[in-house]
Amino acid sequence: MTTPPEKSAHATVSASAGRGLRAARGVIPVRRAVAFGGVIAVVATALVVAVGVQWRESVIDSATDRARTELRRSAGEIVAHVFSVTTASWQADRHRARGLVGGEFARRYATELTRPPADGAVRVTWRPDVVGVVDAEPDSGTTLIRASVETVATPDAPPITEKRSVQARFDRVGDIWQLTGMEVLS
Repeated sequence: MTTPPEKSAHATVSASAGRGLRAARGVIPVRRAVAFGGVIAVVATALVVAVGVQWRESVIDSATDRARTELRRSAGEIVAHVFSVTTASWQADRHRARGLVGGEFARRYATELTRPPADGAVRVTWRPDVVGVVDAEPDSGTTLIRASVETVATPDAPPITEKRSVQARFDRVGDIWQLTGMEVLS
């Protein structure tokens, strides 16, 4: 059996030097490890939040682009269907128009959308010439529409064509765009 060496000042210095070597080899104190872990957690959280915000903005931008495209394609047709009417088919024309309007606009013009053409006209036809999207959100938008409005006052009368500019407001209800407001500009 061997006897353990006696502790000496030399042995204490060696233990202290050993701890220094362990620290140099990658063993770090607990406080430093906790602080480092906290920094990593904060950076990871910030990164996740940033990616989430970018993803959400991308989804909204995509929905807004889709709304712009849909409004550019259908806003003129909707306005034309709402305001075009003939004496021969006025009830069907007005029934179709009531399905294309909504909100306060539908309430305000409900009576108008149950009548034949105004002033005894035979036919009123709206044809959109240009449709521009002024503002768009995923479920609403405002357009500027330049249209030719042709009115035939009597069966024998020649058509009278006027140019009209209107600002029209639309809201999406399900998969359908409805006219919810309109202002005649000229």
